[in-house]
Amino acid sequence: MDFETAFRKVIALEGGFRLHQNATESDATYAGIYRKAHPSWEGWDYIDKGATPPTELVRGFYKTHYWHVFEGIDEDKRYILYEFAVNAGIKKATKIAQVVAGTVPDGIIGPKTIAAVNRMDTELFIAQYTIARIKHYLDLANSDPKRYAIYLRGWLNRTMEALT
Repeated sequence: MDFETAFRKVIALEGGFRLHQNATESDATYAGIYRKAHPSWEGWDYIDKGATPPTELVRGFYKTHYWHVFEGIDEDKRYILYEFAVNAGIKKATKIAQVVAGTVPDGIIGPKTIAAVNRMDTELFIAQYTIARIKHYLDLANSDPKRYAIYLRGWLNRTMEALT
């Protein structure tokens, strides 16, 4: 899958180009970009002035911060990692991939991780990665039900929608 297709799918999963604030978060999110995690993103200047950030700013953010991180990984596997990283962070997405691929889960994408992920059959990798991702969400919801349980259904739905 190319970046443009992956970007459109992730934006749809993130709820489109809209500004909102999740109940348990302390700051706003626009098109999936959480202000507290990315306070220097140029799009906040537009939003603070009551304007809509250009789509190209959002596209560039996703390409730089998430897509390029997984360069070298086969396309369909790369999309799954990219999509999950947008939701859970690059380190978590990478560690899960490393566990599935049988490498040391250090959260760093390097040549050994890329080679191990690419050696795996695509369907098997995606199936095992999806199961590990679901386990991550269940563990998170169980670790702090008051904070995370309200997101569990959405996370699980997103996981399944990412596969289509």
